[in-house]
Amino acid sequence: MGPTTTRFRFTKGTTLANHQVKALFSFPLLIAAFAHAQSFQTTVSPQPREDLAQDCRYQMSLPNGSERVLGLWVIYDRGPQITSFYSDPDVVAFAKRHGMGLLLAHQCNGKDAPGGPKEMDMDPTRGIGRALLTAIEQFSRQSAHPELAEAKLILLGFSGTGALFAHFGEYAPTRLIAAILIHPAHYAPAALDRVQLSMEGRKIPELIFAGGVDKVATTQAPYDYFARYREQGAPWTFLVQNETGHFGVSITKGIVLAWLDEVLVRRDPDPDRPLRTIDETGSWAGYIVRCSSAGSASPIWNVCRAAVVKRGAQVPKKMMVAGWLPSAHVANLWLQEEQVVKP
Repeated sequence: MGPTTTRFRFTKGTTLANHQVKALFSFPLLIAAFAHAQSFQTTVSPQPREDLAQDCRYQMSLPNGSERVLGLWVIYDRGPQITSFYSDPDVVAFAKRHGMGLLLAHQCNGKDAPGGPKEMDMDPTRGIGRALLTAIEQFSRQSAHPELAEAKLILLGFSGTGALFAHFGEYAPTRLIAAILIHPAHYAPAALDRVQLSMEGRKIPELIFAGGVDKVATTQAPYDYFARYREQGAPWTFLVQNETGHFGVSITKGIVLAWLDEVLVRRDPDPDRPLRTIDETGSWAGYIVRCSSAGSASPIWNVCRAAVVKRGAQVPKKMMVAGWLPSAHVANLWLQEEQVVKP
């Protein structure tokens, strides 16, 4: 599941490369957003018996400068649409408003990674997890922000790094505020069906995107992963991007930021205390119906119908659960994103 070279898509058929979008729309806003930010870089070297083929590179920005940092949003470089979140003006403004820092982790290949010599080893216990947490500790010293050493984390990953961050719920569950997994998929032993979450891991909110025609990650494998832990009470949200393949991912920033807004209020991150558990009181729930045109056994499918109900209301008949929606605002955004198609 290698890096992508996807492009932004516009409703009237115009297609611009990621760097062109930034140049046309984001540059003045970006200058303003980063006006008082502090930026840092660091590397982490492999340790013996770790599956890291090289030093791993990281960069961090602190939009609030010298103010105390309440947490870090970690974005793994996995193609331009994911990487652009690190410098997106709305994301930077979001981080500033919530007292968060932004961390960009660059591709760090493994020596013996499933998937080949130019791929990362997505098992966090084989080096990549230790390297990320070590980088954060190094940034705490470099930036004179000692609170970063215990910073709680938001994780954003696509494809293989989506699977990596699913497994981070096993590796460091008490450090994770939330995870956003975009078309998550990888080879064994880091596949989604290998994730084994403890009670602490099941407390981590996750927003999971799947593609309706994704032949790499499929639609069903991320849904099975979602459903397994949603049934155990995990505060997770599932969203199908209809008629979207693996590398055609187009992340909707609006729902990501709105969902995270609600999560951060409920989790109340602070380096000096444990994260709060999500209270689903007053929330909403999403439900979907999969299209049957591909056959009931097909691992890829679109959504033909979607609905939301207030928590505790009667469950719609013959619909599949699609998860926790923290507010009416997020529920409406989710419905708008869950564009149905005709069977």
